[in-house]
Amino acid sequence: MRHMLQTGFSVLLTLTAITTPIQAALGQGRLDEGPFAPAETIPGSPARCSEIKDVIRDVPTPPGLDRIDFSAVGALSLVHFDGVLAYMGICTEPDAKVLCVTYSTNDLKVGEIVILTGSYRKMAANFVVLDPCLARRPEP
Repeated sequence: MRHMLQTGFSVLLTLTAITTPIQAALGQGRLDEGPFAPAETIPGSPARCSEIKDVIRDVPTPPGLDRIDFSAVGALSLVHFDGVLAYMGICTEPDAKVLCVTYSTNDLKVGEIVILTGSYRKMAANFVVLDPCLARRPEP
């Protein structure tokens, strides 16, 4: 019994040692802070357009099937529906651009302030794609 407890404690300690640096790299001391979050978890505070370049600078796209979510807020600069997918973009140069790939525009229009949240892919130093993504108006 004592051996099982020691083994369980060792496993727990190892998992903590592994996840803590990952959370720190994502800027998350707690799960409710910052624009990044583990998959299927809503990030605590979306990044503003002026912050995105700095926030994503040292955060690579996760390898393979790994996933982290990212959230950003800004005015829509692109709203397009091709009959199957909807593409919504926020932020313009010199800020980093964010493109949301989803299934509906939800009647959102260019110029409206929205929060985009989705699976993070860094395509370039100044371009992020969130796919899949959800777009919503900020709560009052």
